[in-house]
Amino acid sequence: MFLILLFSTILTVLVVQQWMKRRRLPNGPLPIPVFGNLHQLFYFYWKYGGAVAAYRHLEQEYGKVFTVWIGPLPTVYISDYDIAHETHIKRGNVFGARFAVGALNYIREGRGIVASNGEFWQEHRRFALKTLRDFGLGRNLMEEKIMEEYRYRFSQTSNGNNNKSSIETNSSMFFDLLIGSIINQLLISERFKQGDPEFEKLKESLSVGLEKFGVLDIFLPDWMMNAWWMKWRMDDILGPFSWIHRLSARNVKRRMELIESGEHVIDGDGTDFMDAYINKYEKDKREGVNSTFTLENLAIDMYDLWIAGQETTSTTLSWACACLLNHPEVVQKAREELVHLTGGHRAVSLTDKTQTPYLNAVINEVQRIASILNVNIFRQTLEDTIVDGQPIAAGTALTTHLALIHTDEILFKNHTKFDPERFLENSCLEKKLIPFGIGKRSCLGESLARAELYLVLGNMILDYDLEPIGEIPQIKTTSPFGIMKRPPVYSLRFVPVHHG
Repeated sequence: MFLILLFSTILTVLVVQQWMKRRRLPNGPLPIPVFGNLHQLFYFYWKYGGAVAAYRHLEQEYGKVFTVWIGPLPTVYISDYDIAHETHIKRGNVFGARFAVGALNYIREGRGIVASNGEFWQEHRRFALKTLRDFGLGRNLMEEKIMEEYRYRFSQTSNGNNNKSSIETNSSMFFDLLIGSIINQLLISERFKQGDPEFEKLKESLSVGLEKFGVLDIFLPDWMMNAWWMKWRMDDILGPFSWIHRLSARNVKRRMELIESGEHVIDGDGTDFMDAYINKYEKDKREGVNSTFTLENLAIDMYDLWIAGQETTSTTLSWACACLLNHPEVVQKAREELVHLTGGHRAVSLTDKTQTPYLNAVINEVQRIASILNVNIFRQTLEDTIVDGQPIAAGTALTTHLALIHTDEILFKNHTKFDPERFLENSCLEKKLIPFGIGKRSCLGESLARAELYLVLGNMILDYDLEPIGEIPQIKTTSPFGIMKRPPVYSLRFVPVHHG
């Protein structure tokens, strides 16, 4: 009798607490104590075939701002561009903090560029932006670096080791090496070689981790992540990320040893991100500044920059080729535009961008189709606020669901169709395409990624025909239930095009 009474009392307290919290949150499905809406969410995942479709169903029932309880934690989703713009840009100070728990905070522990907040985040993001800008981001130097890696990768992959031969390759590994080398050159002035076992291990680790990374892993509290009964899953999902972090730490240690031995001399601002960071670290140490710029934090910043700079663009390019293989008419039309502009006698340059409306539309549509996150990284509100006429309590986890915006049938009619023309017919659509996020927490590597996509796709279309090896890949993700929308797995052939 006592146990029944105790259980009833606890249940009543939980129900009342949840009811009171719901009064300060947007509409959403009715949660149950402890489990929240997990039972409904899993059912919708199964019923509708993935995360985005499940959240689309909830949006249709509860509106453009809705709440889903992940266990005892309420999470709010915005699926409207205008509301996202009003909250994240006009009221950015309220919505600018990162909600960093669970797997996102693994290794980082409140540090780095992705998971940190406050003064630490401001200092390290500002430093990263300035440093990347100094090393060519947004300038001609960056174009030269991208094109150098583009030419190198195609020449090294060619059968017969010359750029006149056709190239047969796995799409993911090809673009991983190309984009990985660009970001690595910026970070530590090193290029990845074809067949590099360290790079293959790194990419394998990252792919495994991202494929197994689920929505719930974002929200697991630290005590649960470290519990013995969760260790097997954490090792399985997060072990690969530990390997990448160890590689970053090893690169830092190796650079410091080379500096101490005199084999590496930092001249002025240095030649890469690591040099610039070490300069800052040494300067703060000399001046006795209580600084967050430490060698340990350098490894975490490098870890963040590498994952963000590598995986997003490489994945988008793999999606791009899958789309183009399904639509050779798009390749032909884009090439006609580029040949008319260049005469077929020079490479496509960033200065051409204003004169290539169709290529720009192709890239926009690729990014919309790719929309590489099924569920976005969360922020949290810093104070009680109102969004779309509904209350949101301070400290609530909140995100703009980019994939819902990018597949909004009102904005993007026939959204499953790859159709670059939509951006030419409606010039207002481009501003509502936000693949890099919105507001203060948008991707700091956006300008680099945009340059990579434009130069790689533009010159690839100009230089090569694309042919599938085996069946043409479906424009369909292999990971509809994970946090990241992985592209199909396929191989393709690049066949050189000879312009008259």
